[in-house]
Amino acid sequence: MVRTKQTARRKSNGTPKAAPKNEPEPMKSPAQPTELSDADRARIKSWLDKQEKPFGLATAPVSKKRKRNSGVWQTQTDLFEDRLSVQYEVRPRDKWECLRRYKKFTVGSESIAVGQFILVKHDDSEDAKIDVASQWKAKVLEVRALDSEHVYIRVAWLNRPEDLPSGRKAYHGKNELIPTNQMDVIDAMAVNGSVEISYWDEKDDDSHLMTEDQYFWRQTLDYANTKTYSELRSICIDETPQNPDEMILQCGSADCKKWQHVKCIAETAVQSAADAASKSKKTTPKKARPKNISIAAASPALAKAEKNSFTAELFIKGLSAGADQKQAEKSEIVIVNPDGEQSSRDVSCLFCGKEVE
Repeated sequence: MVRTKQTARRKSNGTPKAAPKNEPEPMKSPAQPTELSDADRARIKSWLDKQEKPFGLATAPVSKKRKRNSGVWQTQTDLFEDRLSVQYEVRPRDKWECLRRYKKFTVGSESIAVGQFILVKHDDSEDAKIDVASQWKAKVLEVRALDSEHVYIRVAWLNRPEDLPSGRKAYHGKNELIPTNQMDVIDAMAVNGSVEISYWDEKDDDSHLMTEDQYFWRQTLDYANTKTYSELRSICIDETPQNPDEMILQCGSADCKKWQHVKCIAETAVQSAADAASKSKKTTPKKARPKNISIAAASPALAKAEKNSFTAELFIKGLSAGADQKQAEKSEIVIVNPDGEQSSRDVSCLFCGKEVE
């Protein structure tokens, strides 16, 4: 019996609303700095008002040497994975540390706490409707404020793959983000509300399914230290990670149980058909990789590939490529030759060769 896996194609309701006013909510038991005098408060306020970006942030790998100098460098440990732990210093330190700490701040009517994920403006647009996809995403690590007009958030960024040096890969999902230990201090006025970001454990075959517009992460980038990515699970004969927006199949054989991309099964089938035709004509087959081609809107095919004017469409009984499409009546691969003639073959495991029923 075949087992399939793909993120659910459901839509969730609600879009964060923009609101310019940000007011902090005091912590009940914070380790607070000494209360500022009226003169000191006025001096700090004047300095903050003159700065476009008042605070900078330096990071360094965690080391025993720096740990001894705890008055300067602090350690951030709860950054998605243990390997992202990093030491940091907010500069200028004296002005940062004279601000009071808070466990929450308010964006309009929404209260956002330390540890939550937020949307951060990427420009100065004041549109009432927020384009969530274009907003930067970050995790709130610390909230400090002088008053309701001077609220600052220390954040760690979650980046889109295309915004990182390695770029977007074929296995990245549409709403996939990559958390880092790259930190900044931002003005709370730049926050457009909270956003839900889930962790997807790709190694757990029973992990929860995500909605169509759900943001998620599964891999991290150690931006501050080693510049390395955490390892992803590779599957199938092409040994590449799963794209969670695409279907994969698991062989039902107890001796195999390997996951495969449906596109690889279709590509292998069309390659085989094209090679067989080439051999029958005693010609040398071309070595180009089969192409993935688009699937007709009404077709329940899960994958389609083309090679030398041959096409292959893969169907799995009871499944379709989308919620609005009819389900396939049987599991098969339909091959169409250059003359338009169709033939059917079984869906077989790319590893053990057994039929996927």
